[in-house]
Amino acid sequence: MPVVLFTTMILLFLSLYIYQQSMLHQAASAAAERTAYSWDNSHKEALDGSVPVNQYDPLYWRLTDDQWLGALFGWAGAENSQTVLVPSTSSAQGALTSIKLSKTGSAIPAGMQGDMTYQNALLQRKVTASLHQMISLRPLDAMLDGGGNELQTSGSSLVVDPVEFIRSIHLMRYYGSKFKKHDAGEGMDRGSAAGVLQQLQASGSQP
Repeated sequence: MPVVLFTTMILLFLSLYIYQQSMLHQAASAAAERTAYSWDNSHKEALDGSVPVNQYDPLYWRLTDDQWLGALFGWAGAENSQTVLVPSTSSAQGALTSIKLSKTGSAIPAGMQGDMTYQNALLQRKVTASLHQMISLRPLDAMLDGGGNELQTSGSSLVVDPVEFIRSIHLMRYYGSKFKKHDAGEGMDRGSAAGVLQQLQASGSQP
């Protein structure tokens, strides 16, 4: 009888462990998917995707706020990724990328912590949510070699923007031909093109 009771208790705690792991993974996946879905407009509501009337991001936000320059030219100091800690308070201040990540991160359930990362590889833009949660299941600690106190998981989702994808293809073809001509002694070099765009970004100019 004690063996049956002991086995039942172990199975019960194991079920709770799997349930908590599933809930954590669901929260990470939902956060990543909601952020990716609303990436084209920081005014979108993260939970339902609704957008206030006449509320848009600046026309050239991809150039200045989406790590686009770093992904295309990759000069020293240019970043093509951004990470924020979650949960965090949604704010209208700061970099546009951080605002978008924090907006969804503020809806993460209590007790879960981690970070959200946006990475722009030009042709592939991805949002990744990495979460961890502390739990206390003492009967399983010995079975899990003491690793049962913290659950960890991650979820990711691609930012899908067909129009922007086509623009990026055309842009790569344009600059690719220019850089190729430079190798032959004409056209422009990558540093010159990056310098002009970097000056625009620093001055806050909008083409």
